[in-house]
Amino acid sequence: MTILNDIFEPTLTPLLRLKPSFLLADGIFSDFERSQFNKKENIHIYTNRDSDKSFLAGFLNFYSIFPENKFTIEFTENNNTPVTPLSLINNLSTKIQHDLNYLHKENFYSFSNLPDFEYNGNPSDLYIHRNSKIGKLVSIDTTNGPVVIDENSIISSFSTITGPVYIGKNNRIDRCSISNSRSGNDCRLSGEISDTILGNFTNKHHEGFLGHSLVGDWVNLGALTTTSDLKNNYGVVYLEFQQKTYSAETIKFGSIIGDYVKTSIGTMLNTGTIIDLGALLFSPLKKLKYYPPFFWGGDEPGRYRIEKFLNDMTKIMARRNQIPSTFLKNQILLYENF
Repeated sequence: MTILNDIFEPTLTPLLRLKPSFLLADGIFSDFERSQFNKKENIHIYTNRDSDKSFLAGFLNFYSIFPENKFTIEFTENNNTPVTPLSLINNLSTKIQHDLNYLHKENFYSFSNLPDFEYNGNPSDLYIHRNSKIGKLVSIDTTNGPVVIDENSIISSFSTITGPVYIGKNNRIDRCSISNSRSGNDCRLSGEISDTILGNFTNKHHEGFLGHSLVGDWVNLGALTTTSDLKNNYGVVYLEFQQKTYSAETIKFGSIIGDYVKTSIGTMLNTGTIIDLGALLFSPLKKLKYYPPFFWGGDEPGRYRIEKFLNDMTKIMARRNQIPSTFLKNQILLYENF
C-alpha cells in the first residue's frame, strides 16, 4: 500500500485536522474504503499531511488501518488539480453513482417488495436496506439521481428525499427535506438540507437550512441554525482561512464546519463561513468569516478551554456508546495553544 501526498485547498483543513484526507467520505464511501473494495496490492491513497509523516504513521498504527501495517509513505510532486470545497460538492452525484458498484445489493429491497411510501423516478435507482424503516408519508424522488438509505436508518413521515442522496447507517431522519447530499453514519437530521456533505455522528435534528456546505464529524447544530449560501448581490462567495482569501468559484456556497463544532439555538451563518475544530458558537454571535479552533463565543469571544472541551467531548461521545481514543485526545491537545 503506497500513500502519496495530494493537494487540498487549505480551506478544507477544519475537516482534516483529526484524520487523513483518504478517510474523508465524498460519496457513499471514502477513498480508503474504495481501495479496500478494489483489493489491489498496490493502491495509491492520498493524504493531506505531506509535512507531517509522524501524524500519518501514528494514525495508521494506532487504528490498524492496514493489515499488519503493510504500507509505505512516499511524498512526491502532485500536479493534479487541487481538491476544493466546490469540487467536493459538484462531484458528489458522480461519486454516489460510482459507489453503487460497491453496495451489497442483496441486502437492499427490490422494487417489487418495497415498503409503502410515495415514490417518483426510476425504480432501479432506489436502494433501501432491509433493516431500515420508512414512514408511509415519506416522499422519495430518484428522477435526478439515486437514493440510498443504508442499514438501520429510520425515515419518519413527512420527510422528502430527492436524489442523489446517500443516508448512512443508523440515521434518524425526522421531517427532513434533503436533496443532493450525503450523511455519514449515526446522524440525526431534520429541517432542510441541500447540496451538503455531512460526516459521522453529526446532528442537525431541528428546523433550519443547511445548504452548499461541508460538515465534519460529531457536529451539533442547534435548533434553527441556518447557513446562507447566496449573497444578496448574487456575487461570487469568498472564503477566508488563516489570513488568506480564497474564491469559492461559485455564487452558491454556505459553510465549512469542522469536527466537534457546536452551535446554539438560532445561530445564523453568513455565506462562506469557516468554523474550525471544536468551536462553540452562541448568540449573540460576533460575525466572522473564520472561527479558529476552540473559538468560544458570542459577541465577546473567548477560548474553549481544552480540558473542558475534552470533558464535554467524552460525555457527548458516551451518548453514542463511543469512547475517545488516546490518539484522538493527544491530537486535540496539540491545538491547546493554537
